Amino acid sequence: MRVLALGGVGEIGKNMYVVEMDGRMVVIDCGVSFPKQEQLGVDLVLPDFSYVRERRDSLVAVLLTHGHEDHIGALPYLLREVGSVPVYGTRFTLGLVKSKLDEHRLLKDAALVEVEPGVPETIGPFTAEFVRVSHSIPDPVAIALHTPHGTIVHSGDFKFDQAPIDNRPTDVAALARLGDGGVLLLLADSTGAETPGTIPSERSVGKELQKVMATAPGRVIITTFASHVHRVQQALEAAYADGRSVAVVGRSLKRNTNIAQNLGYLEPPEGTLVRVQDLDLLPVDEQVILSTGSQGEPLSALRRMAHAEHPQVTVRPGDTVIFSARAVPGNELAVNETINRLVQAGARVVTRESAAVHVSGHGGADELLLMLRLLRPRFLMPIHGEPRHLRAHADLARSVGMAGSDIFTLENGDVLEVANVAGGPQAAVVERIEAGITFVDGLGVGDVVEGVLRDRRHLSEDGLVLLVATVSARDGTPVGGAEVITRGFGGGEEQQLIEETRLEVERSLLASAADQVTGIDMLQHQLHDAVAALLYRKTRQRPMILPVVVEV
Repeated sequence: MRVLALGGVGEIGKNMYVVEMDGRMVVIDCGVSFPKQEQLGVDLVLPDFSYVRERRDSLVAVLLTHGHEDHIGALPYLLREVGSVPVYGTRFTLGLVKSKLDEHRLLKDAALVEVEPGVPETIGPFTAEFVRVSHSIPDPVAIALHTPHGTIVHSGDFKFDQAPIDNRPTDVAALARLGDGGVLLLLADSTGAETPGTIPSERSVGKELQKVMATAPGRVIITTFASHVHRVQQALEAAYADGRSVAVVGRSLKRNTNIAQNLGYLEPPEGTLVRVQDLDLLPVDEQVILSTGSQGEPLSALRRMAHAEHPQVTVRPGDTVIFSARAVPGNELAVNETINRLVQAGARVVTRESAAVHVSGHGGADELLLMLRLLRPRFLMPIHGEPRHLRAHADLARSVGMAGSDIFTLENGDVLEVANVAGGPQAAVVERIEAGITFVDGLGVGDVVEGVLRDRRHLSEDGLVLLVATVSARDGTPVGGAEVITRGFGGGEEQQLIEETRLEVERSLLASAADQVTGIDMLQHQLHDAVAALLYRKTRQRPMILPVVVEV
């Protein structure tokens, strides 16, 4: 069997794993990540689907562990490339997938198969078993693939919450049974490997939310992940206990709340949910707003409130804003900027640093050790984490007796081959395949390449200088004056610099004409070099220079 990650190893995001056996393939999860600060103008980052697309005839199914964006967000883009293929997931996960595929106009041809934890499914050459785990979203599962060669387990994102909101804890008995039967390879979530001990129960957050509401003098605004239905349930119950009404603001939060209600995963206390326009009919100390924007997203409801741009909600002195989430790595600057704006507007801001208003959905070090002891895998492949998380997870495994040679801390694209042979189980990295990334920019998928990003960074850092010159088609001499247009470049002496640049354009064209250089490409090249040298001498800056030469 061959196992590889096309995303999700050495990073948090765009999880996508491939398991191959006897010429057949399943994909486990298909997620997105969000652009880094230097990936200007990019909306989403996808895994590179080339490996799967080129083996489309071998693909028998996509299996989903849960409904977070970093596990399902890229699914519509994959299905667009490989066509209709069975997608297996639990009820709530498929509820989110249906909404996503409907937006992409792919729902009509989708082959969605709802699974029930504990009920095995025959999928190609694999027998798939779905095991309930706890996480920060309803219906998450681990996936065990049983084969004649051995069992591979993908843990999904998990924690061992003994009192989850939905009363569906991680199925420890099922995991122990898998361990008793023998696990050849475990792919395990590493996010919490550096966090000592265990993570508090999700139920503890509800008590803290109620405490903050009870002491808040006015309106309360709570922001959390749009898919965190358990957190939304607790916020609704805390508001009800404090005699407050709740309005939901933000497209993704409204959509997920509606899906959760329709499927029976969210049960608002009677009369608690109201329309946002009806909140103003109530005293301010009876109002709660649930909002998107926990990551400082530019177009999110909370970010727009912080910038006084939201059409329905204006942040006022006396408001209490609760960030019931952690900042995903890379989003810290955007989150801090939003917090500062809210403080300037007069709001009191409560974060996980000042009150226990958030707990992670990923298990801590002791919970990762418990997973290892229950499953007792022959080989371990830490996944879902940055390099430091993967290394910490490997160290935990060694601390409970696993040999370093049985732990594979890989990179995206490394192909791990595992087999049961006469001498016993063996595993080795046998090759490396291309596992790049694909950018989504507006409606374009894959149109933005590194060269485009490099130009965008250049423009953002140094600006643009556009040179427009007209020359004679007969001898290349300049006709009329050159035009110099700048964007994002220049300072207090900009007009003087533009005039010097214009004169340099004319000098360069006259010199080219004297050398009998008349080719447009060559003229533009020489213009670029001459003006670049001048501007660097004068400013020590290197703006992007675009020469345009027109013949008449």
